[in-house]
Amino acid sequence: MSPSVAIGEALIPYEVRESPKAKKKRIEVTPERVLVVVPAGTPQMGPEGVEAFLLTKRRWLYDATREIAEQHRRVLTQRYASGARIMYRGRRLVIAVQAADVDRVEIDCRSRFHVSVPRTLDDLARLEAVRDGFDVWLHERALKDARAFARRYQVKLGVEAAGIRAGDQQRAWGTCGKDKVVRINWRLIQAPAAAMEYVVAHEVCHLVERHHGPAFWEKLGEVMPDWRERKAALEAWESEHLVV
Repeated sequence: MSPSVAIGEALIPYEVRESPKAKKKRIEVTPERVLVVVPAGTPQMGPEGVEAFLLTKRRWLYDATREIAEQHRRVLTQRYASGARIMYRGRRLVIAVQAADVDRVEIDCRSRFHVSVPRTLDDLARLEAVRDGFDVWLHERALKDARAFARRYQVKLGVEAAGIRAGDQQRAWGTCGKDKVVRINWRLIQAPAAAMEYVVAHEVCHLVERHHGPAFWEKLGEVMPDWRERKAALEAWESEHLVV
């Protein structure tokens, strides 16, 4: 069980992490946790300990945790409450959330998102559950689409990838490593389908041509004659929409 500090009637749990690089104690507050980073060897109790340090910062800590919690609630409400919109295949679809007799979040897409959440959840837990539910649901749809597109272009090129995966890589929408695994950023499910298909076809072509020389673009053009338009559509969408 994590330790906690009592501030008035509030009991604030926290985690402690020792860092050999830390020269002094500091507190990091996020919606998920309060983390106290301390120099290696810092005791929990005593005048130079963690607890004494937290008590000297108790007013700041109390205010910071509540401010972060309120910001967190506002952001979740803007993004995941009924009436908010989620980007999906190039369109922003409205969310309709309702309490239901379900054990976990269920999402159905029929021109808008119909989201069922367990009745037992309070307001904040409901918002967090909807957020987590969409992360899983969109990831699954991204992988399903990527596999379907990959099958199409593997057949056209007469090649076979070692695997198709949907991840959260930061530097590229897609990659094809020496292991012959095609990896697609799952957030591409938010882009128009034509743009996602371009990324998948691009990476499958790397199973044949490992570079970006003329032979690569010629090969891509053979299986996707309109790749330039699709690439432009991806770049336009990327510049116009914040991917969240």
